[in-house]
Amino acid sequence: MFFVRRLLPLLALLALLPALAFSQNVAPVVTAQIADSTLLEGAAAQVVPLADFFDDPDTTGVCLTTDLGVIDVALYDQRTPLTVANFKAYLNSGRYFAIDPTTGLVAPLVVHRSVPGFVIQSGGYLATVTPSDPTLFQPTTVVPFTAVPNEPGISNERGTIAMAKLPDQPDSATSQWFINLADNGGPPNNLDTEDGGFTVFGRIFGDGMTVADAIAAVPVFDASGIYGAAFTQLPLRNFTSGLPAPENLITLPAISFISPLTFTATSDHPGIAAVAISGSNLLVTPKTQGTATISVTGTDVDGAQVSQTFAVTIVPNPIHLANISTRAFVGTDDNALIGGFIVQGNTPKRVVIRARGPSLGGAGITNFLADPTLEIHNSAGSTIAFNDNWQDNADKQAVIDTGLAPSEPNEATLLLTLPASSDGLGYTAIVKGANDTTGVGIVEVYDVDSAPGSSILNISTRGDVQTGDNVMIGGFFVFGDGSQRVLVRAIGPSLADFGVANPLGDPTLTLTDSNGNQLDFNDNWQDSSKATEIENSGLEPNDPRESAVLPTLPPGGYTAVVRGTGPTPIGIAIVEAFALAPL
Repeated sequence: MFFVRRLLPLLALLALLPALAFSQNVAPVVTAQIADSTLLEGAAAQVVPLADFFDDPDTTGVCLTTDLGVIDVALYDQRTPLTVANFKAYLNSGRYFAIDPTTGLVAPLVVHRSVPGFVIQSGGYLATVTPSDPTLFQPTTVVPFTAVPNEPGISNERGTIAMAKLPDQPDSATSQWFINLADNGGPPNNLDTEDGGFTVFGRIFGDGMTVADAIAAVPVFDASGIYGAAFTQLPLRNFTSGLPAPENLITLPAISFISPLTFTATSDHPGIAAVAISGSNLLVTPKTQGTATISVTGTDVDGAQVSQTFAVTIVPNPIHLANISTRAFVGTDDNALIGGFIVQGNTPKRVVIRARGPSLGGAGITNFLADPTLEIHNSAGSTIAFNDNWQDNADKQAVIDTGLAPSEPNEATLLLTLPASSDGLGYTAIVKGANDTTGVGIVEVYDVDSAPGSSILNISTRGDVQTGDNVMIGGFFVFGDGSQRVLVRAIGPSLADFGVANPLGDPTLTLTDSNGNQLDFNDNWQDSSKATEIENSGLEPNDPRESAVLPTLPPGGYTAVVRGTGPTPIGIAIVEAFALAPL
């Protein structure tokens, strides 16, 4: 237990603490004005990080990430300054997340005690493993700092977080804390008065108590005979008997700083600009042309509020190529799937890049790439980002907010803001299989910018063209107002000039619309009725066996299918789409 007897009279204890510790709630404030903005009609949502524009002077927000969800907490910086500083010291020093010497990985905190209807408790132990058998859990005690003086005065109500202490030692709190599942301040638990009172240093906000209750609903086991007296009420998932494994535990893999405020937002013209809140981010989705006024309110854990407004103007979206995707067989080494694109303009470009494989099973593809990885290179060839499984990303929620989160956890995704230039900067996305596995995969690049300033141009993908379901299939969207001239190419033989050992000897190119209707077909580009126009573009293929089409397309989705002909209809090829200026 964590109850102690009172060693100091309460008034004497309070005299030791700064007067600020029990100051009244301070209302949140606006720290900066959200600027008016211009967005493109029908574009992706603009993301406004509200923590950059609002603050609560007397609290700090932290997000406790657990195996069952997140618990957001507002820490009482001014009312319990010593205790909050103590909690932050454990967090900032890394003592809550030490390296397991056996695995070499970061070991998360364990929820080592659960008493349904009372408390759940953590902060004392790390989920390390047994050196002789890494499949088994063996706790490591969090290295403590000097104990922090008690700071009672805030009631232990449901939804508060408080410090645990040793019996008969009022000022013994170090690293352990608990979340009150009920109003524990008065009878029968009397945490506000028993042994000098237990220090409440924060309050859960948002949906955090739903997660806390879910943790409390996990079956509890007496593991004191294995790990000691602190583990008499250890919550374990999918466990019946024997020795617990790390996956049986309820852990906290991360604790991060967030805004301590809860936000709401409204638009006076939601048909022009719709709004939504995701955590501490405001999402503004441009719908139709016009101007809307957006109002945002921040509310602290005690109910105090502050608001501000800004204007959003939606303007026509110029015609452009928006999103690209290519499906092909992903091999190893030089036979990886490689997507390239250029970002041109005077502002950085926000993009989502995905590598998919397992979700292709739902489309009837049986030999899909089971575990794709995604690597992004800049124009200098340097690796700037890598992902294996998208849910491991720190910005997982931001990916979800784009509406482009993969349906399968083994698929890879990166949300990046890429530098641009007026001459264009090139980027490359490389899709491989984890552990050199192979199969059919897709690389995709999505433009998720909402404001004008830069564009994705000259998109291309290199991959292994085989037969049947393993041909190369490139997709792209024409987006905006008007129509777009697009040069689409299928390149194969000329790749030999760049050292590619097995280029596709004679590619063909079929262009279809989103309904599967064939719009154009070409085998050898010089046989095209638009051969002169293709040559005048300056982007004609280098080899007469290569293919090209040059349609003018209205907004919509399009697919370019590359196949091989002749005696060797397989090999490495490139499918490309270039946005051209109107004639």
